[in-house]
Amino acid sequence: MIKRKLSKTSEFKRAFSEGRRIEGKNLIIFILKNDYDFNRLGIIVKKETGKAVVRNRIKRRLKEAGRLLNKKLLSGYDIIVLPKNNIRESSYFEICYDLERLFIKGNCFYKKEEVNRRFKPTQRKSMLFLKEKKK
Repeated sequence: MIKRKLSKTSEFKRAFSEGRRIEGKNLIIFILKNDYDFNRLGIIVKKETGKAVVRNRIKRRLKEAGRLLNKKLLSGYDIIVLPKNNIRESSYFEICYDLERLFIKGNCFYKKEEVNRRFKPTQRKSMLFLKEKKK
């Protein structure tokens, strides 16, 4: 059975060497097309980022953001998310916004024209998480 997450070292090395690197304010992502009809997410948080509590909090936030954004993404990608050290000061919504922007930059969204048409380019809030923030 194939897992829906990246777990083997060889999978990570392949995505690092052959995938596209896209860098944002708080995150770096590597995107590589795979042979499956679903996306696989891998998260790497370095020890330099902080102690175990901090690293686990970052991983939980990134997993949840990836889960919510997965509905809007094209299927068949291996995605590695590598947070930068300044992510400790970022809120959950800033992380979601940054991840969403990186996916748009990497042309991974399913209906990119709908996303761009509904929202003005000057609007600085996250499109997907705007409703959740008001609750």
